[in-house]
Amino acid sequence: MNKNKGFTLTEILLAVMIVGIIGVALASLTTAASREAGVGRSKILLRNNLSIALRQLREDIHSASRVMYVRGRIDSSSAGDVTPLLVLAKNAGLDNTIINDLSSPSFITYCFVTGGTQATPEGALSRGTIYRREEENLPSWNSATPVCGNPQTDDDFEVFLHNVKYIPPIGSAGDAQYYPVPLFRLSATDSVYSEEDSTTEDSRRKDLGSVLVVKLITELPSTPIVNDVVEETFMLPNGFRVED
Repeated sequence: MNKNKGFTLTEILLAVMIVGIIGVALASLTTAASREAGVGRSKILLRNNLSIALRQLREDIHSASRVMYVRGRIDSSSAGDVTPLLVLAKNAGLDNTIINDLSSPSFITYCFVTGGTQATPEGALSRGTIYRREEENLPSWNSATPVCGNPQTDDDFEVFLHNVKYIPPIGSAGDAQYYPVPLFRLSATDSVYSEEDSTTEDSRRKDLGSVLVVKLITELPSTPIVNDVVEETFMLPNGFRVED
């Protein structure tokens, strides 16, 4: 009798099936782990960028002698629109003359360029950029609005924050309130504050709030979408500082 024993075809097919199932499961686990690792790295990148930006903003506000402009909500915006967000004066009194002889006055302007990538909710756009400019000359004004020009080509501007998401305050669904960003607003109002609207020192003292609320979302249009949200409150200077 032939005593050589082997695997039957059924046993071979069953073994191949088991190995295939295990292989698919391992591949799925590897892909999921790789995706989660990528998401984690992206979140860390967004968080680090936000932290650096907020540190710069905090330093600017801390060293400011007065606030000249706060945008409030951006009610509507299209891809490529340029919107001033905040203007601060450093070492400058209400008449823009020097306060401390140790340094010259300077003026800091933050401007937002809306991105062109469609996002959710409806009407939102991602891939925007906030730019920062510090200069010794007074900012130009168009009526009561500071002029940003084109921060993307103006060498006086530097990138403050990339991948900024824009969300309008009210969606097309009627009364649905969204989370409006980017938002630089005084605690008392969502509307614009501009010292160019104030004709006297007394009105400037009265109109300017003491707290600045900043809300930002940075988002990468990836799959899955990765984003990070920050909401922070800053104590503002009281609108002016005068020499003794």
